Amino acid sequence: MKALRARHSMKLSRRVSITSIMTALALVGNYSLAAIPNVELGSTILFTTAFVFGFPMGVACVLLMSIIYASFNPWGPFIPQIWLAQVIGWLFMVMVGAMMGGRASERSNSRYYELAAVGAFTTLFFDLITTLGYSWAFGVPYLVALATGLPFMIIHVWSNAAWFVAVAPGLNSILKTHFQSAIWDEQAELILEISEE
Repeated sequence: MKALRARHSMKLSRRVSITSIMTALALVGNYSLAAIPNVELGSTILFTTAFVFGFPMGVACVLLMSIIYASFNPWGPFIPQIWLAQVIGWLFMVMVGAMMGGRASERSNSRYYELAAVGAFTTLFFDLITTLGYSWAFGVPYLVALATGLPFMIIHVWSNAAWFVAVAPGLNSILKTHFQSAIWDEQAELILEISEE
């Protein structure tokens, strides 16, 4: 039995340009709210990038954004230990985003609760690992660094939980609904299916 299936692919030039655009959006998300401690949109954009376009593009955006942001960080100079911890935290976010995108279903109220929980969990991981980077860089005991940064961590976890719900579904819908034909090449793929009866 023969079946016709649609296969989505993306040209290299489009992949490069979309990676650049999503990286720029993540940077704008970080810089635009830099005056408010621990409130940022960059993580949500990185998560959504991996959710929509997959893990490889998410990783590319993390690496590009982290290098640029570390070079022009409004909060201070480049500190290798903290940078490495941030990269690990963002890579975890894009890994989770890619896994969720791979099994994406129709939007529902439960989907929003799931996004809020994932936003909180991945941000908590990010904050715990970056606190470890801070502790390592400055020789501060981890528990002391954790206790000192707890109020900022709470703000970051709650705000990202809200951002994941407010931004990720809408951005996903816009990209897949309004720009699908401009982003992906849909090619028909003829598949031979053998069924035993």
